[in-house]
Amino acid sequence: MTLTELYEMQRHLDQIIVDRVTDYGVDGNDKMFLSDRITALGVEVSEFANEVEAFKYWKNNKRNDRTKQLMEYIDILHFWLSIGNTMAFESLEVEAAYRMKYRENIKRQNDGY
Repeated sequence: MTLTELYEMQRHLDQIIVDRVTDYGVDGNDKMFLSDRITALGVEVSEFANEVEAFKYWKNNKRNDRTKQLMEYIDILHFWLSIGNTMAFESLEVEAAYRMKYRENIKRQNDGY
């Protein structure tokens, strides 16, 4: 599966959601809706962290449910893609920016950043 396919699948899901909640005045391109998606992304990152429990240094018996961890990770990906669609980021643009930032980060590590 490619990034282009993921963006398209997310675009489809977002349209279903927007169509379903239009009674509440939601517009998929509305700035408030974008803000809500960004907030939801933060919540999903927190849910992922809570499921992984890596930060819970005080806890001896940590869960390690890989399936739940993966599902929380995918929830993050859903909102990340949704935000990218709203911002009209194209997959080729994202891939090029990723490669550029990757090279920069490798250089930083090699230079003792």
